[in-house]
Amino acid sequence: MIPGSATGSGDFPSIPASLRSDCGMARLRRPVLRRIRGDASVRPMLALSFGLAAALCWSVHDCLARFHAGRVGPFRMAFLVCLVGAALVLPIVLWRGVIWEAPAWAVGYAALLGCVYALALGGLFKAFSLAPVAIVGPMTAGYPALVVLWGLIHGLVPTHVEWMGVALVIIGAVIVGASSGGEDEAKPRGPNDVLYAALAMLAANVGFAAAVILGQTAAVAMGEVETTFVSRFPAALLLVPLMLRDARMQARISGKSFIGIFFMAALDAGAVTAVNAAGHFPEKEFAAMGISAYGGLSVLVAMVFLGEKVTKGQWLGIFLVATGILALGWPKG
Repeated sequence: MIPGSATGSGDFPSIPASLRSDCGMARLRRPVLRRIRGDASVRPMLALSFGLAAALCWSVHDCLARFHAGRVGPFRMAFLVCLVGAALVLPIVLWRGVIWEAPAWAVGYAALLGCVYALALGGLFKAFSLAPVAIVGPMTAGYPALVVLWGLIHGLVPTHVEWMGVALVIIGAVIVGASSGGEDEAKPRGPNDVLYAALAMLAANVGFAAAVILGQTAAVAMGEVETTFVSRFPAALLLVPLMLRDARMQARISGKSFIGIFFMAALDAGAVTAVNAAGHFPEKEFAAMGISAYGGLSVLVAMVFLGEKVTKGQWLGIFLVATGILALGWPKG
């Protein structure tokens, strides 16, 4: 068992007590955590809440990205979001001062989080360039199932109602993705494109699932903000070649786009930190199910702020995701 993996119990027995006492949020939240851990009926909803917070952040983040990506370039924007995000959380990291006490394995996990996060984004962008949204959306919406599978291997025991919730969330997310097609989408041009698109979607699914697992595990020993901070740098480093290509092809960044990037960086850092923070709770894998609401929330945010229309299929998917989340958060008897 890797350090910090879920066991379904009320504690984290695979993390030594000495490390838990130095955990990033321990000095700020331990009394609350102690009370929460004693109430098994609310534990799943806590992890879900962090996932939902992350989904909301990423939904608004993507709304901004749609507006600025054409002017800045997607990879140059992602590179800047990583670095600005690191700068935004740096004061918190220095104030807390626990990063210097973090064990080497936790720092390594945080660095790997940045690597797999960048690779997952690269795979997702590549898939969108080779295949229509109607294929890529649903094929990359089920990665939380991999997180739950990891939890099952390491001791997660969902109830029948929670199993139903997992199924509804994944089905709803897939329906939302499948219902968001467009007329100007990329089409595979041959067998090679189909193969590359399949590999890119596989990389995206595995990368996003691994990012959740690595971030939650590292956060237990070094703190969720510190994990987010460390992960920004390897992610930015891997994005450098793609960022340079965007910089050659795109115009200079305007002041309005810099403001957009600032808010995107804050939202992205907040989302990753929220997912990492769920690692402090048993049944932390359910945070990934909360993240699955991202597709539906993105549709609603785009409807409100960008005036985009919501199809009947998207409404159905949103309803299924919401029902599944309610089932996952339903208090245990």
